[in-house]
Amino acid sequence: MTAVPTPAPGVILIAGAAEELLSDVVRALRRLCAGESERHLRAPPVLDAAVADRAGYATSFPHLLAAVSQGGTATDLVLTPAACYHAYPMYEGRVLAGPEELTVVADCYRQEATTEPGRLRSFRMFETVRLGTPEQCLTWRDDRLDRLARWLEALGVKSEACPANDPFWGRTGRLLADAQRADGLKWELAADVGEGIRQAVVSVNYHKEHFGAAFGIRAADGTPAHTACLGVGLERLLLALRHAHGPVLERWPTSVRDALTQ
Repeated sequence: MTAVPTPAPGVILIAGAAEELLSDVVRALRRLCAGESERHLRAPPVLDAAVADRAGYATSFPHLLAAVSQGGTATDLVLTPAACYHAYPMYEGRVLAGPEELTVVADCYRQEATTEPGRLRSFRMFETVRLGTPEQCLTWRDDRLDRLARWLEALGVKSEACPANDPFWGRTGRLLADAQRADGLKWELAADVGEGIRQAVVSVNYHKEHFGAAFGIRAADGTPAHTACLGVGLERLLLALRHAHGPVLERWPTSVRDALTQ
């Protein structure tokens, strides 16, 4: 099971059995996380720049966002920073009769400043997005965090749940990060992806009404809908599995392979 480095820091190639394994991982995650939803999207590596602006990503994370340019001039596209940003415009202007849910896989890019293994600039992300009332989103988020923790355990990956915050930009960003952590809006499941290297493999987030207000998505009572999401870094999970069980897939415990295919 091979991840091949390239001359570009934070960019790797996935070869052979590893790519087939990631297909199994995505199918397993859809079964585990999607609940009653059968809606699944495969999103492109680019996003409408206006969506990133309206969602607040361009303001909150300008150090991670990369624009697509032509001849040195920015186009109307940016590289997808997270899979879920493709979901919210689909619900723009809608009044939700009940909770909505869908899964998305996207090729993502963030201009990370480190070459630490697992902290890639180009990577794939699996996300499930939940839209509804505060209670519907919070109950869902907590349930999915528990599901993912038990699934990682079944995969033989030891993880730890811990409160976290997003890497907001600047002085105001530090205040936002402190508030996010204090309110328990973001939780991560961290696991070893290498010797002495522990990183978040799973992230679950409650956004309150942020995206509902930004895209005019309303609950049945007319108030802005609340949203939550869970994200799994697919290459990071691959590294965690490799660290736990070694590079030869055929030598992994049968129970681990069963957890990916059942």
